[in-house]
Amino acid sequence: MIKTPPSLFWTQTKLDKPMMDYLWSQIALAKEDHKPDLVGHVSKSLILPDTEDRLFNLVNQEAIQLDYLNYDGEYSKRSFWVNYQKKYEFNPVHNHYGNVSFVIWMKIPYEYEDEKKRQPASNVNGIALSGSFEFLFLNALGDIQRVYYNLSPEFEGEMLVFPARLYHQVYPFYTSDEERISIAGNLH
Repeated sequence: MIKTPPSLFWTQTKLDKPMMDYLWSQIALAKEDHKPDLVGHVSKSLILPDTEDRLFNLVNQEAIQLDYLNYDGEYSKRSFWVNYQKKYEFNPVHNHYGNVSFVIWMKIPYEYEDEKKRQPASNVNGIALSGSFEFLFLNALGDIQRVYYNLSPEFEGEMLVFPARLYHQVYPFYTSDEERISIAGNLH
């Protein structure tokens, strides 16, 4: 279930087939290791080319909607990468450098409903988060607020664009032997 953010901290957009096809073509070109520059406990992260600047232009367009960043689309530096996450792997709580960050889910090989029924998520006192993506931020009282995206294949092609300093994390999944593939990046 998607929860509406309490303010305009980020945008959420479903990408069309031509853009998804373009991104898969760029994934096929990715060869250079990016893992040493990241905090993720994932098998493989590769620098993602953007040979036609289509991803850069899309993220720019989305970022302009985040008015409170005073972003006018003038950033020229970027770093894009593709993550290959296997069963049991995770991305701990972190934020990014730069000004604007994003994530795009390309392949999600599990159903959240199956994840929450399986150990270690079953019978937890609270929300089962296996396979989920989470934003964390403070409210006006200083309390930690959490917004979850409980991922399943219908999230393939969804893109979130958010301030680089917004903390987030990715929980491990347990029900599939296939890799979860996502694209992430920063503008600065």
